[in-house]
Amino acid sequence: MIGLGLLAYLGASGLINWPALSGLLAAWPLTLAAIFLLLLDVGCTSWRLCLLLRPHSLHLSLPASVRLTLMGTFFNTCLPGATGGDMVRIYYATRGNHGRRTEVVTILLLDRAAGMLVLLLWPLLAAPFFPHLLGSQPLLRALLWTATGASAAVVGAMLLGSTHAVRHSPPVTWILRKLPLGRYAERVFDTVQGYRHDMTVLLAALGISIVAHTLTIGALLLAAYATNPSGFSWQMSLLMPLGFLANMLPVTPGGLGVGEAAFNRLFALAGLTGGAEALLGWRVLTITIGLLGLIFYLQGRTRLIHASSPTPPSPMSTALVSAPHQVVSR
Repeated sequence: MIGLGLLAYLGASGLINWPALSGLLAAWPLTLAAIFLLLLDVGCTSWRLCLLLRPHSLHLSLPASVRLTLMGTFFNTCLPGATGGDMVRIYYATRGNHGRRTEVVTILLLDRAAGMLVLLLWPLLAAPFFPHLLGSQPLLRALLWTATGASAAVVGAMLLGSTHAVRHSPPVTWILRKLPLGRYAERVFDTVQGYRHDMTVLLAALGISIVAHTLTIGALLLAAYATNPSGFSWQMSLLMPLGFLANMLPVTPGGLGVGEAAFNRLFALAGLTGGAEALLGWRVLTITIGLLGLIFYLQGRTRLIHASSPTPPSPMSTALVSAPHQVVSR
C-alpha cells in the first residue's frame, strides 16, 4: 500500500508520465532486446552461484540455478525491498541438505554480496566517462565517495573472513565459543575460508557480476529510450546503479515508489527527465520474466543442490597406483 501510495502521489504531482509506458509497445524491438538482455542477466547470475558452490563439493546444475534465480526475481518484486527473493532462494536451496544448511546459506549470501559489491563499484567504473557531470554536481561526488567506502567495507569484510590468522586468533576463537550460536558462526567462517585456496572462483564471480550488471543497465537504458526517446542520455548509465541502491531499501515491495522517486531525483541532478518511467518500464519487463519464477514456485519444493560425486579414477591413474603392488608380487 505504501508503494502504491507513493506511485499515486508521483502520478498526481506530474512526476510520472504514465502514457510514456506505452512506448514499450510502440518500440517493441527495443522491448524485446531489453528482455533478451535481462534473460542473459539471469543466466549470468545463475552461473555465478554454480561456480561458488563448486569449491565446497556442491553441485547445482545451470537449469536448476536458473529456476532458483527466476523464483528469487519474482519474489523480489512482491516482498519489501529488493532482497525478499533471497529468503525464497535460501528456502529452496537448503532442501535435502541436512547438516550443510549453514554452508549453503553462507554461499548464497556470498553470492548476493558479490552482486552487491559490483553494484557499488559500477558507478565508479562509469565515472571517468562523465567528468563534466561529476564536476558540476557535488551530491553525485558525495554518493560516489559513499559507494567507494561501502565497497571497501565489503571487500575488507571478505578478506578478514577468509584470513586464516583471523579465524584462529584467540579473541575470535573465544568469542565464537561464547556466542549462543557460535557453532553456526564457525561454519560461516569455515565456508568463507574454503575459498582461500581457490581465489579464482571469487574473481570469476566478480567478473560475472560485472557482466550481469552491465546487462541490467543496458536493459534499463533501452527501457529509458523506449519510454522517453527525446530525453535519452548516456549519463543515465552512471545514475541508474545509484538509483538501484535506493530501490533496495526494505520499505515497499520491490522498492516500488521509492525507486521511482530516487530515479527522478538522480536524473534531475543531470538535467534529465523520465527516471521514474524508465524504472517502471524496467519493472514491467522484470515482472514479465519473473512470472516464469512463479510457475517454478507453484511446481513445489524439490532438491536443487546435491553433493558432488567423486570423480572416478582414470585407467592410467589406476595403473600407476597398482604398479608398485605388481612389482612386489613379482
